[in-house]
Amino acid sequence: MIFQGRFRTVRHKDHAVPVPMPRPLLGHESFLDIRTWKQRDAGAASPTQPLLLVTTPRKTGTAVYRNRFRRQVRMAFLAYLQTHGCAGWVVWIRPARNAPPLPTITLRAIEAQLLLALHHLPSLGTP
Repeated sequence: MIFQGRFRTVRHKDHAVPVPMPRPLLGHESFLDIRTWKQRDAGAASPTQPLLLVTTPRKTGTAVYRNRFRRQVRMAFLAYLQTHGCAGWVVWIRPARNAPPLPTITLRAIEAQLLLALHHLPSLGTP
């Protein structure tokens, strides 16, 4: 599924989590666990679209709150892509163990943590 030409949902076997697992980009005080890794190139001449993986376990809240959290993360990620871009990366976001209840997490807080974590990613074309 293409969303505004920049985001598409991940399908089964569309990505592979590397072994060993990448380390979180933010410290223990963060309420988001954000991990990134480079996509494997399929021999395409054009840069690959970034993939966004959002995981929200059932123990974090009801379906309403989990869906709201996923929508907020997607909107924050799309806003980040408009200004910075991160083609060729897989970004995996989930609530950290010390996260507050999902209804209390705001879009601005998610945007701030995402910006803090992803501003160190190298842009496309840098070695």
